[in-house]
Amino acid sequence: MGKSGEVARAEDDPVAQNLALVGRVVEAAQAEMLEKARKRLPALRLGALAGALGMMATAATYRMNVQLLERKLPPELASFVTALAYGGGAGAAAVAAGRKWRGLPAPLPSETVRQVAEILTDRDDPTDED
Repeated sequence: MGKSGEVARAEDDPVAQNLALVGRVVEAAQAEMLEKARKRLPALRLGALAGALGMMATAATYRMNVQLLERKLPPELASFVTALAYGGGAGAAAVAAGRKWRGLPAPLPSETVRQVAEILTDRDDPTDED
């Protein structure tokens, strides 16, 4: 009987109720942020893939391209032209990743915050007390 009395008091205790509510809000916010983070994974993978492919292409062909250009251009200009070409490719990959990233919602618990704000404004509404 002692335990059931404690449970009844805990259910009536406003602090315990607020703690339970806060726990549910935190869990909902964490779940929402996890879901939004999962939606961003493809964009992150695309960005990582673009970076990795850019590095491999640079490592594999940089010297060859410089040597080919050095046949017609001075070494400094050949290096500059090669770097410009690789930089353009990296920029294009970054733009593609950025466009994919922009289409996704922010990784914040905005839906949970909106729901909590609605609940709080409904409770604080003075027209409900009449």
